Amino acid sequence: LLAADAGPGFVPSKYLADVSGEPLLAQSLRSALSWPVDELFVVLGSDADAVEDGVDLSGVSVLVDPSADEGLASPMRAVLDLVGRDSAVTHLVVGLGDQPGVSPADVAALIDRAKGSNAEVVVPKYRYAVGFPVVLGVGIWDVFLRLEGGIAIHDVVAAHARSVEEVWFDHVAARRILDRSGYALNLKL
Repeated sequence: LLAADAGPGFVPSKYLADVSGEPLLAQSLRSALSWPVDELFVVLGSDADAVEDGVDLSGVSVLVDPSADEGLASPMRAVLDLVGRDSAVTHLVVGLGDQPGVSPADVAALIDRAKGSNAEVVVPKYRYAVGFPVVLGVGIWDVFLRLEGGIAIHDVVAAHARSVEEVWFDHVAARRILDRSGYALNLKL
């Protein structure tokens, strides 16, 4: 789970924002801990100390990326550098720490497609909208390892992946909590 961006308007961290009575990241972790993955990594940024104090991170491996303020490329490099050291790892599920409620069934469908194809990337398509999480095969990791600054994962995939497969879902994606505006923090999950 990528949880390294500070989130504009949030003090000390958007991942500590109260959503239905608990921190946002705690809700995202609860969902992610039920995903069919071998290990769960959470990449934190400059607010890592506050997040670690405010969220139970039991059962996950925590990476702290002190350069995360430079943009999304940095936390992606951090996690890829770590998992890339194990030659047995061939796929990485990239989820977002501000998107609680992603179902394990959706993640399982993405992983099954990735394992059953030669696609470099498998993305979910929720009622015609591409979303998260995405599954990155080892063949595209080097692209992300070379990037710097602010990136949009789907834009990188569109520009650099040799093969992308979509898994269609007939429901909307779990909502992301991007900022303090509107309904987001009153969302009942």
